[in-house]
Parts: sequence; structure tokens; C-alpha cells
Amino acid sequence: MFGVKMAKSLLKKAKKNLGLKIKAEKAGKIAKKVVKEVSSSSAKSHVESLAHSRRDAAVVWGMIKDGNHSDAEIKEICKSKGFDTLLGEL
Repeated sequence: MFGVKMAKSLLKKAKKNLGLKIKAEKAGKIAKKVVKEVSSSSAKSHVESLAHSRRDAAVVWGMIKDGNHSDAEIKEICKSKGFDTLLGEL
């Protein structure tokens, strides 16, 4: 009796974890859509919004936050640092 009860408990936990993974994937897709909406604004505000969660954006933000840089200059900084992922989002 104990083995059956334990197996049911493990099965229930596995189903719950699978459901959490699916929810996390859906949340990731929603987050990606939000990032795409932000990219329509200026490059400086986009880098600022990503600076708290991504290291490449934090490095660029540290360089541009006090200056008055154009979008083209910010893209050039990303290119010179080798941040191709960030450059593709701008």
C-alpha cells in the first residue's frame, strides 16, 4: 500500500513540475514580446531598461548614462565592445 501511495505522490509532483515549466515557457514568450515593444523607443532607454538584467547592457549603460549620445553612437559603442546580441536589438 505504501509503494502505491508513494508512486501516486511522485506522479502528482511530476505533473505539477511539468505544468510549472510550461507556464515558465509561456511567461518567457510574453517577456520577449515586451522587449520587442521597447525596441521602438530610443536606443538609450532600451539599454537602460535592460541594464538591470543583462551584463552587456549594464556595461554600455555605464558608458552612456552621463553623456548625450545619439542612437548611432550607442550602436557604435555596442559594435566596438562586441555586444552583437544587444546591437541586434537596437
